[in-house]
Amino acid sequence: MNVSTIMQNLWGSLKRGELVLVERTDAGDQYLAMHNIVTWGLRDKYNILIVDILDSLHLLTAKARLAGIETEVFTKVEVIKIGGRIPVGKVIKTIEEISEPVILTKKFRDVYEQVLESRSPVLTIVLGLEKLLVASEFSSANVHALVKLMSKYVGDERRLTVHLVKTDIIGPERQSLTALLEDMATTVIRVSKKGKATEFHVIKSVTPNLEDMVLRF
Repeated sequence: MNVSTIMQNLWGSLKRGELVLVERTDAGDQYLAMHNIVTWGLRDKYNILIVDILDSLHLLTAKARLAGIETEVFTKVEVIKIGGRIPVGKVIKTIEEISEPVILTKKFRDVYEQVLESRSPVLTIVLGLEKLLVASEFSSANVHALVKLMSKYVGDERRLTVHLVKTDIIGPERQSLTALLEDMATTVIRVSKKGKATEFHVIKSVTPNLEDMVLRF
């Protein structure tokens, strides 16, 4: 069984209504996981929506292309763009006010509800949440607004949401924030480099046979 098939089986075990946290714990990138999730979602007849925070989709697409990974699939999906200046994919909404998370979350919720009503089931892939947290200076009010938005859709079977997060950007001094994200999530997958291999470790899941699964490639 090849790497792509194994990863497709992992994503296929996720359930609608979940909030999945894919944590990159080292300096590595998430373009391989991103490519696998998108191709799996398209195959499983999901409508794909990428939430692109501060040009994260552009950066992942560019790095994937340089790594020799096919990137055309990224240009075919719908995108809600939050901040940034470089559009990739079919941008259906741009939200520029990232300094006021309360306003940002309301504008996001308005367009997201329209997407869920008209395109369900939706596979939502969120890129760059850690950048938004850094940009908002980790203030308690800003974190509360973002957590409230994320929590609202847990259990909503119109969608499956996957957050690709680089926890090293959040930093070890804010481990409580990472722990908060993990507590909200229904499945947590930690990704890190082990020698020359990349390890995917499912540390938490509402699906019992996924819990503590380790994949190395």
